[in-house]
Amino acid sequence: MKHFRLIIIGLILTVSIKAQTFAEKVALKTCDCLDSLQTYKQLEDSIKNCTSKAMALVMIESSPDEKKILNTVQGITGVFKEVNEMLPSYCYNVRRLMIEEKKRQFYKSSVFLEANEHYESGNDFMDKNDYENSIKEFQKAIKIDPNFIFAYDHLAISYRRQENYKKAIKYYQKSLEIFPEGEVAILNIAVSYSFLNDYENSLKYYNSLIFLFKDNPEGYFGAGKILFIKSDYKNALENIFIAHRIYTKTNSDYVTDSEKLIGMMYTELKNKGKIDLFKEIAKKYNISINE
Repeated sequence: MKHFRLIIIGLILTVSIKAQTFAEKVALKTCDCLDSLQTYKQLEDSIKNCTSKAMALVMIESSPDEKKILNTVQGITGVFKEVNEMLPSYCYNVRRLMIEEKKRQFYKSSVFLEANEHYESGNDFMDKNDYENSIKEFQKAIKIDPNFIFAYDHLAISYRRQENYKKAIKYYQKSLEIFPEGEVAILNIAVSYSFLNDYENSLKYYNSLIFLFKDNPEGYFGAGKILFIKSDYKNALENIFIAHRIYTKTNSDYVTDSEKLIGMMYTELKNKGKIDLFKEIAKKYNISINE
């Protein structure tokens, strides 16, 4: 990761009502330039040129005060640094490529043969629902290789299947300390918090999943359920309809789950006299329901 640091958990980019800064304008223009790239190598090779082009475009429409920023080498260097720090938050494609690169680094077998043997043994026990022994094996794997993401995630899964959600969260958090953008850990820690009725933390991680992996329907589906519990019906419907649209587009077996949840929401909102809200959001997403 030569050019960027990706620090995302808890960072959800929102549209600000304040005027954009010069660096923000450059960042958004840079995103346009980087949007079609397909590999992390292309990103590394293109970032400087794209930022320079974006800076030139923004300069054309800049105020005199903004133009003064680039009157010195220090000013130019500062803008480049600020823009590079913004890009992972502002550009989905930058986030996507960076996370794919980090997945190759962390989502892999251990470099230690013995750690892999304990990990595979743990998976065998987990497949047999023998979680006591799977936990022991995954713990042995982690002791040998403290950076073994797969072992942390599967250790947490074993605790979750035992309904020991606090222990599951502990090890998902250990996983995220090593790989903060780990998709498996983020999704499952959100689910674990929901089982503990800790809806604020659950929603935080579902929102992180949405921010990092916008094509993963699980983030929207989970967030929608939590928001509905919190009586934030508009945003709940928005999220569930997005999840349903992705499930449908990908021919997922989970489309029946989203259909059931949509039906339940329809009934509850109808009983609460809020059916107009349901119809308004459903129309926006081309969702129809048989009454």
